Amino acid sequence: MKKFQRWGAVLIAMSVMTGCSESGPNKPSSSSVTAAAMPGDLTYQEVLEKGGTVHNLSMRASDQIWVGTNSGLYYSADRGGWGLLSSQIEYQDIVGWYIDPNDPDHIIIAGHTGVMRSEDGGKHWDSIGKGLPSPANIRSFVGIQEEDQLRLCAFVSGEGIYHSVDGGEIWSMWLPMDQEVYAMDFNPVENRLYVAAQFSLFYHEDGQWKSEVVPQAQQTYSLAVDPRSGVLAVATEQGVFEKANGEWRLLNAKAPERLIVVAPGEGKTKWIGIGESALIYSLANDRWTKWN
Repeated sequence: MKKFQRWGAVLIAMSVMTGCSESGPNKPSSSSVTAAAMPGDLTYQEVLEKGGTVHNLSMRASDQIWVGTNSGLYYSADRGGWGLLSSQIEYQDIVGWYIDPNDPDHIIIAGHTGVMRSEDGGKHWDSIGKGLPSPANIRSFVGIQEEDQLRLCAFVSGEGIYHSVDGGEIWSMWLPMDQEVYAMDFNPVENRLYVAAQFSLFYHEDGQWKSEVVPQAQQTYSLAVDPRSGVLAVATEQGVFEKANGEWRLLNAKAPERLIVVAPGEGKTKWIGIGESALIYSLANDRWTKWN
């Protein structure tokens, strides 16, 4: 497949909307405040200006979306204002996170500088991640719940996928990669780890990498698995494809613009995504609509 710099595409879209340079917002040496979530009094435009680059998103509930940026983790509730989850991580590059389904106060985030953990819903954070490079330069991150064990996977640019089986304390190289990975997710139904890589779409099964062909698509920007159904979604230049029961199909619903990032929804929302303009969209009732 053709090479596509997913992060670069999002960065370009962000620069058009906010006027930010690629270096992002000016960062002080450290955040001086350790506090709980700030009130949701920001507009999404202000999130773009503060965040610099939107890396990823997730839906916590049917009325709440989180976005990880080059400078902090933000949330939107009830399609209203946005807030910064914690000022302690306001200047952290955040590409992914894991929230314990049995204890939502237990949150693990990952990004360029490494991995951090909160056990009080994001009020306070501690750095973890022994065994990761410094800086870690993590570009994709996923948590995999395997019966009673949590496996965390982090793609480190230029090296491969590291993993941790003790909640992120200690890491080791698991799967070396000779190309960049833009997104990865685990399908519990198929018991496969899928990755959207620099030149192709792969999955890891029985100790081997195997390629996956998306019909009619030449570029894979992002992927996500809906844990409720095991359906895999892939964002491509042709639109969003779904894979269910081994069969691929292009969604009939067309987003208002090309989607660069896709993630599972909650409730009646099937998928959410980020467009090239950095706007957020949600898919419900076979129709994509702008989030706010």
